Formats: sequence, structure tokens, C-alpha cells
Amino acid sequence: MPSVWRIGSTKGLTLATLAFGSTLESGRWHRTPPDGQPVVYAGSSRALCQLEKRVHCNGVQPRNQALLRLDLPDDAVLFDVRTLENLPANWRDDEPWTQDAGIRWRASGASLGLWVPSAVEPGESNLMLNPDHAKFASIVVTVERMTFQFDNRLFNP
Repeated sequence: MPSVWRIGSTKGLTLATLAFGSTLESGRWHRTPPDGQPVVYAGSSRALCQLEKRVHCNGVQPRNQALLRLDLPDDAVLFDVRTLENLPANWRDDEPWTQDAGIRWRASGASLGLWVPSAVEPGESNLMLNPDHAKFASIVVTVERMTFQFDNRLFNP
């Protein structure tokens, strides 16, 4: 069973609530409705999740966070944006392009997830999940650490 991780609010620990944030603000690989559809981002490692959370919290240490492990079904189909699209060399600076690529994937409904490179560390990958895919309900969410604590050195240089 492949696993990915997510750090999120201790208030949203159910599979059904994980996509809520993507409806509030557009991200690198998605746009909010009505132009886009909800997605769930997860990291390929616990460490990548910490880096991603750090760059998205504007220097403020997030409070009331939990570390979640998402166990995907063994038969889940996962695509990689690098094989679906001709990833431009400047993809990190071309958010409209990355958003369009994510929207095309999401609208296709062809897979549970799409591996995308992390803009924080392009050698690592995040998995974008489709909450409307039939296999989404088969994801098992496990709270690995309630009230996740970040190392203070990440926020106090």
C-alpha cells in the first residue's frame, strides 16, 4: 500500500475535509472553483511536507497541526505530470501553465493522483489527489502525530 503524508489542521482529520483548503485559494497546480476543482495535496515524505508547510505559512509557525499518513489503495492509478505534459524549463515561474496542467488532469478523472514536482525541492514530488475519483474513498487516513510540532529552527533563523 503506497503512502503519502500531509500536515494539516487538527480540525480536519477526515478524508472528506482534506480538500477544503483548495477551495479557498488557488495553488501551484490548481485553481479554485469555478475555474478549477478541489484537490488534496500530499507529500512523498514527512520531511517534504514540513518544507512545503514552512514556505506556505509566511514565517509564522502553524499551530494545531497534525501529521497524517494517507495509505492509497494498491491498485490506485497514479499519473506523473512529467509524462503527461512537456514540462517547461521555467515551470516554477509559470504558475498559469502549472495550474492549467493540473486542471486538465483533474477534469480528465483518469487517475486518483498526479505526481507533480515540488517547487520547494524539484527533486522531490507531491501527489495531487482527486476527491471525485472512485478510489478516493478507499484512502486510509492515519494520524501519525496529533499536535505536530515543528522544529523551532525552521521559524527562528
